[in-house]
Amino acid sequence: ICLIHFIKRMLVKDVLACSLPSWYNDFEKVTIETEILPLPDPVLQYLLEDGKLVLPEECNKEHADGVEDDYDDFGDVDWNVAQDSEETAKQKSFPEFSAKVRTVLKNFGGQMFCKLNWSSPKDATWIGLNKSLKCSSISQMYLLLKSSDFVTHDLTMPFKFCSDFEVDGDGGEKPKVEYCLVLRKWMDINPGIEYRCFVKNRQLIAISQRDNTTFYDHIQKSEQSIKQDICSFFKEHIQQKFGRDDYVFDVIRTKKDKVILIDFNPFGEVTEALFFSWDELYDWEIENDTNNDGDTLEFRYATDSHGVQPNPYHHYSIPS
Repeated sequence: ICLIHFIKRMLVKDVLACSLPSWYNDFEKVTIETEILPLPDPVLQYLLEDGKLVLPEECNKEHADGVEDDYDDFGDVDWNVAQDSEETAKQKSFPEFSAKVRTVLKNFGGQMFCKLNWSSPKDATWIGLNKSLKCSSISQMYLLLKSSDFVTHDLTMPFKFCSDFEVDGDGGEKPKVEYCLVLRKWMDINPGIEYRCFVKNRQLIAISQRDNTTFYDHIQKSEQSIKQDICSFFKEHIQQKFGRDDYVFDVIRTKKDKVILIDFNPFGEVTEALFFSWDELYDWEIENDTNNDGDTLEFRYATDSHGVQPNPYHHYSIPS
């Protein structure tokens, strides 16, 4: 996707509001259990470093326990830095931070999902165990975070497409971001039950099937029930609590009358519109849903296998 032609409509405040540490406390009861750890500056700098991928010293024990076997196919991972020459990157160590992560991992039953304020390393699943974002060790976590362009974008230019932020500008105060590692209790999610919801002027205007690469026949069979459940969830838990007028949120519907919040995203082209386009979403005329039943919502999904779209992450793969 080429971003350079995007019309800048988002504001810095819109992006900051969608940072998970900004909204989690208000929505803790309706989302996945999460622990938020402030990123120490040495860890932040480590994630930004280019060059050979060298995991921290705290991963060495996991290497000795056999974790290295999970990554035999990936030569960029340096498990034996001590044998390298002085010119190579030195192995870093973050004992206190890594210990906190291990504690969270243990409390989560040994399985977790990691991301930063906004983005998860979903572009790096090619390097993850079984091509998954599930982490059962800190080695897997560091490996995913260090291999992700999306994570780098979070750290270097989260406001690049905001109308009130100049990338190369010298004037004005730059927005301050308290970067965090977000650890969420692992939950096996069927991609066919996840939906993206678009809110404009505090009205829920549209819903899209989140995984637009696959046809799920159950969606068409339950279309009205899905719409009603998401609309009720929005009105009860989100509409009067989230602090922006225009935004996007993702949910899963695990069964009838059971909806779980996954994330918030800015209302703009940096968020995938899936079965919609941003031109039509920007021009969308608001209709009042006076009966609170979701009848005015536009719900789009694949109605057959011909309606699916290519996976946007397939071009992220093993570097040549």
